[in-house]
Amino acid sequence: MTYFIDTNVFLRVLIREDQKMFDQSKTFLEAVKKNKFDAVTSTIVISEIVWTLGSYYRFSKKEVLRSVRGILNLGGLKVIDDYDLRKSLTIYESKKCKYIDAVIAGMPRIQSGDWTIVSYDKEFDKLGVERVAPPC
Repeated sequence: MTYFIDTNVFLRVLIREDQKMFDQSKTFLEAVKKNKFDAVTSTIVISEIVWTLGSYYRFSKKEVLRSVRGILNLGGLKVIDDYDLRKSLTIYESKKCKYIDAVIAGMPRIQSGDWTIVSYDKEFDKLGVERVAPPC
């Protein structure tokens, strides 16, 4: 099984607002680093992290770059760019969800069940895809 890591898992480690989520996310990402799990994320997740850290959490550009480089250098993690925007628009049109979530849910390997989304965002549960909290 391959896990697709959503934005909020990375943010829980970078922000550390909730100790339980921090611990779960950190343990999971450490397991990814040790190749205990096959894991991917996407360019759109990286974009959302950049925006959230800079705009919402007011990280400096230097802090944002350091954080994102840390993610990109995480051993065992692949960053992919494989979207089906037509499927994403269909999901976005037919479901009450954020556009970014529709793009992620519309990815071919998520649609086929090859990848499971790792996220605290329960909105994915309404989109007909498999989602779990960080396993560990």
